[in-house]
Amino acid sequence: MGRSGRESTRVPQDRRLQRSASRKLAVWLQVLAIALPSAAQGINPKESEEIAAQLKAASAFHERADYAHSIPILKRIVQISPRNYRANLMLGEDLLRSGKPQDALAPLRAASEARPDDLVALDFTVAAAESLDDPATESEALESAVARSGGDERHLLVWANFCLNRFHALEMALLATRQGEGAELRISAWGNPEGSEARESLLEQSAAADPQQRGIWGELGIAQLELDKQAEARKSLNEAESREPQEAATLRLEALLAAAEHSWQPAEERLLALGARSPAELAKALRFWPSTLAPGPWDTGAVWNCIRTTTAPCPLLAAPPQGGEGLSAKDLYAEGRWEQLKALPEVATADRSEWFWRGVAQARTGDCLQAIPLLERGMKANEREDSLYLQVCYASEEQRSEDRLGAAGNQGAFHELKGDSALSLRNDPAAAQKEYAKAVRSRPKDARLLSRLAEAYRLVGDPAHARATALSALAVDPRQPSAIQTIAQVDLNERQYAEALVRLKQLAALLPRDAWTQVELGITYGQLGQPGETVHYLEPQLAAGYPDPKGALHAQLANALRKLGRADEARQAAAEASRLANASLESHEREKSDTQ
Repeated sequence: MGRSGRESTRVPQDRRLQRSASRKLAVWLQVLAIALPSAAQGINPKESEEIAAQLKAASAFHERADYAHSIPILKRIVQISPRNYRANLMLGEDLLRSGKPQDALAPLRAASEARPDDLVALDFTVAAAESLDDPATESEALESAVARSGGDERHLLVWANFCLNRFHALEMALLATRQGEGAELRISAWGNPEGSEARESLLEQSAAADPQQRGIWGELGIAQLELDKQAEARKSLNEAESREPQEAATLRLEALLAAAEHSWQPAEERLLALGARSPAELAKALRFWPSTLAPGPWDTGAVWNCIRTTTAPCPLLAAPPQGGEGLSAKDLYAEGRWEQLKALPEVATADRSEWFWRGVAQARTGDCLQAIPLLERGMKANEREDSLYLQVCYASEEQRSEDRLGAAGNQGAFHELKGDSALSLRNDPAAAQKEYAKAVRSRPKDARLLSRLAEAYRLVGDPAHARATALSALAVDPRQPSAIQTIAQVDLNERQYAEALVRLKQLAALLPRDAWTQVELGITYGQLGQPGETVHYLEPQLAAGYPDPKGALHAQLANALRKLGRADEARQAAAEASRLANASLESHEREKSDTQ
């Protein structure tokens, strides 16, 4: 993570992130068409003659993309044989390709369960979940695909990029509010070493932005004490004790301050109380406990023996939690009894709050792979805290994927992922360009990778290399959408609108429902003096809610409507443009006053 200042959490929104669900699905299906065999291939000859005959008929329709006829046949087969792998796989694929991703999930899950060693159904499940904007299902499918593939390059890269994209989306959502900014500052603090000035400063800013965050005052006090700021640490402890007397960070801070005064017994009691609730929290406290804050060998307390003896396992960490029997999931969460919460039987009808509680328990005990789907499902129960742990887990999993690729000696994939990380997490296109260039040396004919390098060149302000690299990508794959988009953006930036129009039309043919392309077509036609086409492309997208934070698109629409003689509609569009511009200005002034 490693961001060291408040301003570094402000990552500007970019239009390249505004991908519609239809574009996501189109891109995924392009990848699947290359990477996967058709679901119709390899019909099992041992099937009953009747099912085999129906599968053969369905396969013929499937190969012709005649889904209106293949789907009813496949549904009948699945009714007769619910675990039939081929029927479920083809049904899921055909429902997905015919624009019914929600209906596709059940047969795809059935196909995946019928063959646990198979990846095809999981890959289609990822595509369906992405088009539905269902990150919980998508993350589960990707985690399973990485595990089943043994961490092959393709699935590690897809998983890592999913983690990067989700991290950035969650970050941008939180930064829209003052309290959310507090959570982002806290994440930045966690990316700095214990005992550093940067960590303490960021936690102080985080507490000021949102003083209601669970555990923030205890964490701030610990950071202050590590810098020998005892007076400040005691003030933070007063806040922590008044707000959350039983929170893990509060108990840790109490123990540290007691030890600083050589009050060894109260310090040990606090740590034992912490371990009785959660051995994982005690393990964290002992791992970061200062070696100077321990009594001499004459005190043989179990905690002090663990701190002094670093070469042997601490028996306290292997002991089960004490107390808490019979508590509900809500109460276990409130008391920070993470291991007991994790041990509760799964509830099929769990509500969002329970998903959230269980997800936090998994995250606090270091199991991010289990935490991510739970937290995604529990998002609306507590959006800020949920997003806090989700971002930490996504950053952790991206780093783990990067480490696996590096350890495997896969330099192309390793540098590609480092480039993605530089672009998504650090908003550093210059670093991304260098990493992508290294990756291209290993895979010079990879159209997708060349497209990423081209986009990095564009973002660093090198349009000549951006265009040349994008053209290299198109020489390998003439239908590579991101390469076409990069050339279109270069043309637009250079006001070569006629040339940009050609590329945008190509993109629209590949991705007919992509909102960004439709809007850029409207803008380009406006620059070329064709108001009818401007209205045709801009009006429906703005009506559907396409982002226009400063009102510029509504102003352009109003101008085109006036030229067409549609005065009343032009006035309405102009009024909306003015409203959005004023709201943007007021928001900017509030931000300025907040930072002064």
